[in-house]
Formats: sequence, structure tokens, C-alpha cells
Amino acid sequence: MVKLCPICKKNPVSTSKVQRCRSCYYARKGINSIAKVKICVDCGKVGISPHSSRCRTCHFKRLSEERDTRQAVKQAEVAAASPPIREPLASYEEAQKQWDRCIGRMKQRKEVAPKKPKGRDRVVIIPDIHAPFHEPDMLAHICHREGPRSTKAICVGDISDAYAFSTFTKYEHVGFSEEWASVTQVIDALSRSFHSVEIIIGNHDARLEKRLRERLTSDMVDAIRYMTGGLLCPLTALAKQYPNVTIARHETPSGHQIDWFTTHGDVWIGHPEKFSTIPGGALRKLEDWLLDNELSLGLETYKLIVMGHTHQLSKLPWRGNQLLVECGCLCQTQGYQTKPRIGGRPQKRGYVWYESENGKVDLNSVGMHWFDVE
Repeated sequence: MVKLCPICKKNPVSTSKVQRCRSCYYARKGINSIAKVKICVDCGKVGISPHSSRCRTCHFKRLSEERDTRQAVKQAEVAAASPPIREPLASYEEAQKQWDRCIGRMKQRKEVAPKKPKGRDRVVIIPDIHAPFHEPDMLAHICHREGPRSTKAICVGDISDAYAFSTFTKYEHVGFSEEWASVTQVIDALSRSFHSVEIIIGNHDARLEKRLRERLTSDMVDAIRYMTGGLLCPLTALAKQYPNVTIARHETPSGHQIDWFTTHGDVWIGHPEKFSTIPGGALRKLEDWLLDNELSLGLETYKLIVMGHTHQLSKLPWRGNQLLVECGCLCQTQGYQTKPRIGGRPQKRGYVWYESENGKVDLNSVGMHWFDVE
């Protein structure tokens, strides 16, 4: 039978020899002694351990507060050592400082293009970035993980958003200087991380040329091309500054130069301006278009077709031995996507890669990484 404390008649005691429970002992109940009763200095609770100044609850509460204070001081020290970059960005140097902070680089060093890895060719498809509305952490992840083991990176288009040249309703002000500082930083990071980089021109990258041809006479356009060496695309001009960065070029049998898609063996990669609210609809339309224009564009039959522009991430086995792929995006949710005019599907942030040997793609090597579900 359990013996109760003879003093409080509530708490059990451990043995028959014990005259009172722990609580009554600490409270000095039933003890003719001049010993001082211990009281918690925070909450005033009576009967705490004689060797403590606080009760158990107040003790752990104080530890938690001290830990939060130390973390706040540490964060304040880090913020003081790394002052925020002025916004909007006005130069490439400011964008580079922001990138260094994102990847944790403390100082600059002379960088050269990485050596080509041995073994099968591994190609990474960098999806729509839309700088400066991109996710730097996601781009840093790709550069760190895929750069050392990939033979090539192919940017599928829309590296720049060209927000300053948009004719759509603008929900914020982003100047060209700020945007181009961010774009330059993106190209610089890709050039340093990958052995070879190929850039496909997307519809956003071509916005400046469209605005110039719409608003200037043909003679004015020719004058600008004369001053820029025949270029009307800022991204094409920027790529010339890096020895391992090239712009996609496909020449048709009629002599036309196409920069919105490229081919590598039996792989077609491009940025067609096609979208569908039906999953896989844009991919099937693209595959039909490639078959219809096979002769006029000098194309072949491709086992792997990778499509940008849709901001979707999917793989669709097709026909007997084909794989149709949408490669995702790396951009943030923009203002127009939160407005009441609904439509489309939510974008999916991720990227795609594949391996090939002697121009023959291994369809089982095609993989993807989806950032939104991490």
C-alpha cells in the first residue's frame, strides 16, 4: 500500500521511514528549524530546491531568452559587417557583391572556365531565368552541383526579362541599368561554373530589337546596327565578352540564321512561343510543328525534345522512342500573376539534364530537379 505524506496527506513518500514528501521538506513544513524557505526569484514560488534561485519553469524560460538574445546579437553583427546593396542596382560590381553574399564567397579570385569532365557528355538545361526577377539561390545550387560534372550548359532562353522594354502593364519600376547589372552577373556566374555555355535567345531577350524595329525607320535601325557591329540584341553583345559562351545558331537550307533553338545530335532544344493550359499540349504541338517543317528548316528526327517558355516541368514519353520535356524556370512570382485576371498554370521552378555519347542521347539519363517540393 502506498504511504502518503503525513503532513500534506497528498503526495506519496518513497519509504515508511520518510516523515514527509519532497515538497513539504523543501517548504520546511513540520520541521522545527530556523532554515530559510527557498523562494523563486522570478515567480515567487515557494519550496524550490535549496541549491537553486529559480524554479524549473523559470529556469528554462530564462535559458530560452538568453539563447534568443545571443542569436539576435549575432545577426546584428553579420548585418553590420555586410551592409545591404543599394537598390536599384546601378552596376555589374554591385550585382557581383550581391551574388558573392548569396554563395558565401569572401573574396574574389581569378577564375577560368572549368576543364571538360571525362566520360559521357552531360548537358544541363538552364531554364527561363528572367533576371533580375530570378532566384539567386536556385542558380547558385545549379552552378555548384552541376558545374564540375557537366560538359555543357544550355540556357533555353529568357535569361533577361527586358522589363524596361515591355509594352504590358508595369507593376513596378525596374530600370535597364539595374536589370543589365543582374544579367551580366548571371552570365558571369555561368561562364565561371561551366566548361561551355550556349545561349538560346528567348522572346524576352529579343524585346529590344522588336521595340527598335517597331518605332524606328529602317534606316535608323541600319545606323544602329552599323554602330554595334550588326547587333540589336544586348545579350548577344554581352556573350562576346566570354570565350566559353556562345549564342545558338541554326542555319536553314535557304541560308536563314535561327537563334531561338539549337540541336545537338538527336536532341532538339528551343524556346518556341507556344503555351497551353492543357498539360503536355504545348509539347505535342511543338513536335507536330517540327515534323511539318523538317525539310524547310533542315531538321532531323529527334529522340529528345526540350522546350522552354512555358515555365512548366514535365516529361512525356511520346510515339515509339521519343521523350518530350518542359524544363521549368528559375524566376520569382511576378506582379501580373497575382492579379484577378486568372489564367494559365502555376510555374514550376526546376531544371533538366541529360547524358549522351557520340551524339546519341540516353533517354534513361534524362533527369530533373524540382525546387518547389524540397
